[in-house]
Amino acid sequence: MPAVPRLGLVVAALAAIVGTGLVAPAAQAAPEAVVREDSGEAEAVAQAVALAEQLAERQHSLATLNQAADARDRALIGYRAVLARYGYDGDPDAVRAVLPLASYDLSAGFGLTGPLWEAEHGGQDFSAYAGEPLVAVADGTVTEVAYAGPYGLRTILTLPDGTEVWYCHQTDTSVVAGQQVGITDVIGSVGSTGNSTGPHLHLEVRPAAGSPVDPMDWLQAQGLDP
Repeated sequence: MPAVPRLGLVVAALAAIVGTGLVAPAAQAAPEAVVREDSGEAEAVAQAVALAEQLAERQHSLATLNQAADARDRALIGYRAVLARYGYDGDPDAVRAVLPLASYDLSAGFGLTGPLWEAEHGGQDFSAYAGEPLVAVADGTVTEVAYAGPYGLRTILTLPDGTEVWYCHQTDTSVVAGQQVGITDVIGSVGSTGNSTGPHLHLEVRPAAGSPVDPMDWLQAQGLDP
């Protein structure tokens, strides 16, 4: 520190003066006063350095927190975009469900009867290009992936409340039974397997793994607008 060399010069100068006899021996007490004064300056400098270091640490911590917040914001913006692609525009922290695919036309609805079906139509059809990705409408567990007669290649996603969501007529699947999936995770793709007149998703919703309900009503109850 600059105070130490200055102290040495002062002491040396006083010693030289005493050696020449230009000052009385009593003046030899002066270096002690200088030492005390210089020690005070050194202590003040040390305190200032310590405060500066503390400030620098706090600024570094704040910068780290800001970087983390920025990263979360960027991730949140990306997540918002994904959710919006599948029909949800609200608060990402409040999302309950999304649509099963991003690009589609609604076709045969729930409850229809006719020569195309052996019984009443138990789901909602979404016409789409073959290979269009299908996503999990909510967090859940894949409980079945198999060919199922007229349903073609079918994936069953079971939600935490026991509701089953059936994805039928798929070309292929990217999940296996027992797998945990998150909302918007890709589980398969649109196809035309089974009893089908063209590529589409036949979506069924079965609360408590029971009888099907209208998927449109269920999706709208989740805050979506198919």
